[in-house]
Amino acid sequence: MGDTPYVVQKVEWFQFRAPDGKAFFVMVSSLPNGFFTAVPCEVQLTLADHSLMALAATPDDAVAQLQSTLAGKRHEEIFPAH
Repeated sequence: MGDTPYVVQKVEWFQFRAPDGKAFFVMVSSLPNGFFTAVPCEVQLTLADHSLMALAATPDDAVAQLQSTLAGKRHEEIFPAH
């Protein structure tokens, strides 16, 4: 490795839904030249049980509600083995 610093790119994630109802993610990334890329992505993930979902008027409120819902729960309780 040389002394070249890492290039920092801002990345945002969006969820698209195909006409058949299947969801996929789109990663939008800034490029050093000022342009942006948008790339469809299929990401392996495990969703927690629907009962743990937070619903609120703002993103901050949803995160705060989720933190309260998850308080004291172990990872295994949030994502039980299949």
